[in-house]
Amino acid sequence: MIIEDLAAKLTEAVHQIIAGMDDAIHALLVALLSEGHVLIEGPPGIAKTYLARAFSSALGLEFKRIQFTADILPSDIIGSQIYNRATGKFEFRKGPIFSNIVLADEINRASPRSQSALLEAMQERQVTVEGVKYPLPRPFLIIATQNPIEFEGTYYLPEAEVDRFLIRVAMGYPGRETELEMLSKKLIHGEKVDVNPIASPQDILKAIEITSKVRVDQSIIEYIVKLAEATRNHERIALGVSPRGEVALLYASRAEAAINGKDYVIPDHVKSVLKLVVNHRIILKGGSMNPLESIDEVMKILDEILEEVPAPR
Repeated sequence: MIIEDLAAKLTEAVHQIIAGMDDAIHALLVALLSEGHVLIEGPPGIAKTYLARAFSSALGLEFKRIQFTADILPSDIIGSQIYNRATGKFEFRKGPIFSNIVLADEINRASPRSQSALLEAMQERQVTVEGVKYPLPRPFLIIATQNPIEFEGTYYLPEAEVDRFLIRVAMGYPGRETELEMLSKKLIHGEKVDVNPIASPQDILKAIEITSKVRVDQSIIEYIVKLAEATRNHERIALGVSPRGEVALLYASRAEAAINGKDYVIPDHVKSVLKLVVNHRIILKGGSMNPLESIDEVMKILDEILEEVPAPR
């Protein structure tokens, strides 16, 4: 299946039960093709969980949901050793992290210790229990949702964890027309996620392979580095884009090119994904140390940087 067709069919399938959210659907696909992960922030009740379920259903992928709470333990996420009386041995019982798409719902309601259980899975696509490494299935995508930090019972996400998300999507309340469409769909579908798969796991793995072969010219690589350097040197930015952020921007640009039917990256592809990829990697001077705050100002600064840094011809 051509990736451009995959993107169109995926959006159409999800829209059977969900109104709007085109940008969020696109961001999820970019992350999946890049084998990265997505952080979605927004107030409760705007269908963040519903979107994740519909996305996985439309792609025919296995889906698991982990509800993060203050008392959740790392073993509730990755699994634990269970004693088998019949064999007299301990056996590893896999946790919900062993799935193609994992929804880490309200991730910032869990303690930092439990949140850190995701770090190895996100970076290395494996978990280690009692010194034994267990590989995670492919494709593998974590979709984490979080409520705004000022909500009661929430924790800051550690900077190391935030930086491991390829993309961060900020969602607000939908417009009036979208809400009207949403209510109409609810009358028909209710809370069911009845989406006919438009692809198989094998199709997705093939699409990921094609994406990894998208050509990137040296001038594009230099452009990415210059954009990252501009964030580090900006007078209003205390912490700019890290080398990991540069790699994320490279991978996301390849996915954007593939979705647009290209087998090579052009500057417009980099520009299209820049804000998605780096908005959560920037901390402003004199502001909160939480990189998920001051998002409007961060976006304005990124617009300035895109204007100031010349793109290759």
